Amino acid sequence: MVLSLPEPALSGGDSEDPGAGTPRSGDFPRIPAVLARMRSENFPVASRLLPDGVRRHLRSLYGYFRVVDYAGDEAPGNRDALLDLLDTDLKRAYQGTARIPVLRALTPTVRDCAIPREVLGKLIEANRQDQVVTRYQTFDELLDYCALSANPVGEAVLHVFGRAEHDLLVLSDRICTALQILEHCQDLAEDHRAGRVYLPMRDLKRFGCDEQQFLEQAAATRVRGLVKFEVDRALRMLDAGAPLVGRLSGTARIAVAGYVAGGRATAAALAAAGHDPLRAEIRPSRTRTAAEWLRGFAWGGRR
Repeated sequence: MVLSLPEPALSGGDSEDPGAGTPRSGDFPRIPAVLARMRSENFPVASRLLPDGVRRHLRSLYGYFRVVDYAGDEAPGNRDALLDLLDTDLKRAYQGTARIPVLRALTPTVRDCAIPREVLGKLIEANRQDQVVTRYQTFDELLDYCALSANPVGEAVLHVFGRAEHDLLVLSDRICTALQILEHCQDLAEDHRAGRVYLPMRDLKRFGCDEQQFLEQAAATRVRGLVKFEVDRALRMLDAGAPLVGRLSGTARIAVAGYVAGGRATAAALAAAGHDPLRAEIRPSRTRTAAEWLRGFAWGGRR
């Protein structure tokens, strides 16, 4: 996914090496710019319905996720070096010595919520993969990518609520993968301009699509058919994971119901647009998200 953030300040911060061209902790956007992105997400990231302590943890995780995406998707210069710097500072965060502000903010969260470092490290691995893999031939390959780029997000959130249990993680993975695929459907043109196509090439061939069609002003009938196929598949996966809501209670149930609601509202927005994400930006409506949220919370995720 491509993250649009203001250009980072390049002055100040600690240097990993005094040599020229070496990235520094100042080579990342500041925390307020990162957190401002929460308002544009498909789902409520850290709802005001949640306690302040939980919101702080969710906000710190979001800041980390978005800065990793920035390093892998949008940062100028040597992105591999920036990802290496993040990996090094993630290790420091677990020792209480992080230098990058977003990683310093993450330190209390990983300590208080006991989030394993390998969980958060998968996001860096996913962005490293983005530097060398720009196409996925099969849906299984895309699922493997989502296991790095999306599923650890849900696992980290369940750690925040003290519910990172195996059977719940299985359901969480389905939700997170579905949300990622829906985002890929929304961002066809944006991803293609960045040199990437996430929808499986085998599916493009099945629907007779050429990836260059993703740059047109409006989606051709075949592209709309492809998008509908992927959205329907993601929605089935989302529904398969939604029983997670019913397995949770209290603030955890509120939060996860919101994530599922955002996915369902996004699928509805894509359907309302005729599964054409090229003509105009597609975002879920707040009204539909709120309705899905209330229904999901009351019914334990069932439709």
